[in-house]
Amino acid sequence: MAFRDILVCLDPTEAGAHRLRLAAAIAREHQAHLSAAYINSEQVAGAAPYGDLGIAAPAGAAGLAKGSLVAGMPAPQIAPAPNPDTIRGAALADIIEQRYREAVRPNGAEADWHLFAAGEAADLVSLAKTFDLVVYGQSSSDYRAPAGFRPEDIVTACARPTLVVPYAGNGEMIGRRVLIAWDGTREATRALHDALPLLGKAEAVTVVTVRAREASFERDPPGLDRIVRHLECHGIRAQTEQALQGDLPVSDVLLSRAADLDADLIVSGAYHHSQFREALLGGVSRELLAHMTVPVLMSH
Repeated sequence: MAFRDILVCLDPTEAGAHRLRLAAAIAREHQAHLSAAYINSEQVAGAAPYGDLGIAAPAGAAGLAKGSLVAGMPAPQIAPAPNPDTIRGAALADIIEQRYREAVRPNGAEADWHLFAAGEAADLVSLAKTFDLVVYGQSSSDYRAPAGFRPEDIVTACARPTLVVPYAGNGEMIGRRVLIAWDGTREATRALHDALPLLGKAEAVTVVTVRAREASFERDPPGLDRIVRHLECHGIRAQTEQALQGDLPVSDVLLSRAADLDADLIVSGAYHHSQFREALLGGVSRELLAHMTVPVLMSH
């Protein structure tokens, strides 16, 4: 079992460059075709125009605004001055596209590049539905995507396994040491099975159930033994663990255990409750996406 068709969503940040390297590594391991989507934003917080990326402004960018208007009206036979944000956004997109093409060139694969802007989130979701795996980035103050492009928007709408990569960290491969968050829900079941292609070469897989009270440890866990047996049928050896929640959010317990286990991947169902309820009351998916320290494969 392997992924054959992968989509990576990119942006002009260091986190985006790392995401591309990780997606390319997964594609090589699975001999998969790697497509890319670039989500254009009008604002990159703290970024200087062009200079921070080591490129020159596009030819003609300087001074375009001068002379385009006369007394506040468009001058005859002179095209309106391009919006500086539009110019810079196009230049950024060109750079990231070249990075992507260089990443897929060694594999001899045909590049498949898609560009999206504000108001086109539904188009990205439609595209994502046609892939085996979507690689997406955690929300970051360094690059604010337009409305509708948050990781949770894509995870809940595209019905495909989505690997959300944190903006901090630079691991080049995942799936060697894996924590599977298990609570027996439909979403957890979907995530477990969606993750199977990533678990084939795992050195250690731990299936973790978080209990609210120690007394509940005596009760039969939600299918833990059966999950281990199922993984063994796929040639994947796994161990089980029950963790006590205590006063901590479940997400903190999972992230703490991931650190203890030196996990490079967490597998979790996404949004068992609605996004609205999780926004009001908090929830595991929302907190994981906000505080993740390793990539999280999510399915909804």
